[in-house]
Amino acid sequence: MGLAITGGLVAVGAVLGGVILYTSSSATEVNLTTASLVPEDAGVYFALNTDLTSSQWVNTFSLAERLGQEDAEEELKDGVEEGGLDWEDDITPFLGGDAAIYVQGIDVDDINAQGAAIFRCDDAEAALDVIANQFSLEDEEEYGDIEYFPFEMGFVAVIGDHLVISFDEDSLEDVIDVHNGEKESLASRDDFQQLRDELTGNFLGFVYLSTENLLGDFYLNDPEIREAIEASGNGDLVFQPAAWVIGAKEDGFEFQAASVGESGTVASMLAPRESRLIGMVPAEASIFVSTTDIAQTYKAIVDAAREEIDAAIAAQGEYSSLDEALRDCGSELGLASCAEVVALFDGETAFAAWFPDGTEEGAEGLLLAEVDEAEAKPILEKIVASDGFSDVRKEQAGGHDIVIFNDEESSGEEGAYAFLDGVLLLGTVEAVRLVLANGEPPLSDLNRYKEAVEQMPSALGTYAYLDMSKILRLAEGGIPADLDEAEEALSGLIINAVDENDVVRLNGILTIEE
Repeated sequence: MGLAITGGLVAVGAVLGGVILYTSSSATEVNLTTASLVPEDAGVYFALNTDLTSSQWVNTFSLAERLGQEDAEEELKDGVEEGGLDWEDDITPFLGGDAAIYVQGIDVDDINAQGAAIFRCDDAEAALDVIANQFSLEDEEEYGDIEYFPFEMGFVAVIGDHLVISFDEDSLEDVIDVHNGEKESLASRDDFQQLRDELTGNFLGFVYLSTENLLGDFYLNDPEIREAIEASGNGDLVFQPAAWVIGAKEDGFEFQAASVGESGTVASMLAPRESRLIGMVPAEASIFVSTTDIAQTYKAIVDAAREEIDAAIAAQGEYSSLDEALRDCGSELGLASCAEVVALFDGETAFAAWFPDGTEEGAEGLLLAEVDEAEAKPILEKIVASDGFSDVRKEQAGGHDIVIFNDEESSGEEGAYAFLDGVLLLGTVEAVRLVLANGEPPLSDLNRYKEAVEQMPSALGTYAYLDMSKILRLAEGGIPADLDEAEEALSGLIINAVDENDVVRLNGILTIEE
């Protein structure tokens, strides 16, 4: 749900960004006045910055030009006119600071949702006239001393500087009750205020999500799964409110997310840290993903919720417990249980990939993991000696032993593993050889990577780095001509999860080159 909302926000922001007339660039925080009219039990609140002279929109327009858009402002203004609207008369009255859509809850049985759209207007009465000109308003009605008008799309009312449009009458009455102080507003909620304060105040869009309010008992149709999540110590991350913001900096787009829930048993994986393994990955890597403490996190989750996990697995019908599933997995690898493999990953673990010939077929991939070599070596020897592997042999690379094998059951291709300074290298043969040779500059020294890290709004925890310009070139048939300029401008993307200052955050940056 959160990703879908965030993706929608990017799309809306991109459209509106093209119609900005940027005569100034005020880097002021967005005042979410619409939240003061939204009921406190809203499940989703999505607000958009409509101050078209703000630094956010100036940056958006500039970044759009880097991506190849010559004059999106005029094109979209022309599009408004082609739709029978005048920009100055029909659009600008709505642009008074922020606009929002909220959904109070979803009724799964009736497949509908309650909510409304709220605009902080530059001229609320003029905005109402626009609605009246586009639709036929029925005779006015009144509730709570506020006049409102039914029309074919729902109901519309002016409340102070705000225009409210709802699809159902109950939702409009809820907004009026909030305005009159008969119901609490979303802005008054402690968790909303905390999340609003933890995230940057200067943004294009803001999203608040409460799954508890949005879906009610909908996701409790499988009580075993919910019970297992809560017993594992991670219920807060799933069920507590969270918020997202998307914004534009001078050199790229950023997003941030935060949750008021505690990180629980995954806390060690989200701790702020610096990656050691990125210093072993070649600079040509297009993908790098890093996390830590997998073994400890797995043990903490299982210890906290073994009974509930067993119940959830048994409910699926194939296995009676987690241990049985792990034993079955291990038997295929020549081990007593796959838990032996999980226990190896007690330090940083990373994955990297690169594409030397510019195609997916020529990809080189590598798993890197800080392990105890004395424990890991015999386990790997058992695995490659099992029935799924063949043609096992050893060779030397960079003064280190490398074990090469054929993975018959999985890919039918050769793979390799080796150990280097307490790090397990497992992947394609050429990838392992390249890292053992240690003759290439590391990814950590790449300017594109360093520039992306420098713009991150927090420390790194568990994160992924993607070189977008290289990844886009992998598109089948090449990059379309009209995307060439955008492909060249897109640079580094980082997506990061970290528990910093007792707040669980998900954030990222997509840098755009000039």
